[in-house]
Amino acid sequence: MYLSGKSKCILFQICMICCIMISYSVQAQQTDLTKDFGIGSQGATPAFGGMSFKYNGLAPVYFQTIGRFILIDEDADHMLGVGVSYAIFEHRGKWNEARLYFSLEGGWRYKKETDMVKETVETTTLAGGISFGGELVFSLGGIPLGLNLGIGQGFGREQSNSQSNGVAGVYVGAGIHAYF
Repeated sequence: MYLSGKSKCILFQICMICCIMISYSVQAQQTDLTKDFGIGSQGATPAFGGMSFKYNGLAPVYFQTIGRFILIDEDADHMLGVGVSYAIFEHRGKWNEARLYFSLEGGWRYKKETDMVKETVETTTLAGGISFGGELVFSLGGIPLGLNLGIGQGFGREQSNSQSNGVAGVYVGAGIHAYF
């Protein structure tokens, strides 16, 4: 495979950035991973998710809020969710921190869509659920970074212009947070 000079330069820069990040990460292995606040992104099927804020100051109880605000022309999609987790297992190692937890979560979503015949449909969803998940926190460049994954059972009510439906199902969620 032949690479042009510009491609070789870009590839070299990417390799240098990766090497610098790995070297900082190796040097920063002694970083304190037990921080109280985290900010990042969290999402779950079927389309709940957004920016997330976590509070870890009352460990083994953890609090999390998730929110988003989207406006596209006449359409809108807003969401707010909260969760309380209890860690049933925590392990603090030299280079990482891991926890398994149960979580009680709830959310509200408002969605406004305009279809092809210019009819506006407004849908409000209230839902709650319980989940089981895990989180792995490690240092990347001296910044504690947490990756989490959870699976749960949710239930709720969806109300649109003309009807109201009960909703229930299994959901899978994942997120990434930087702690400070």
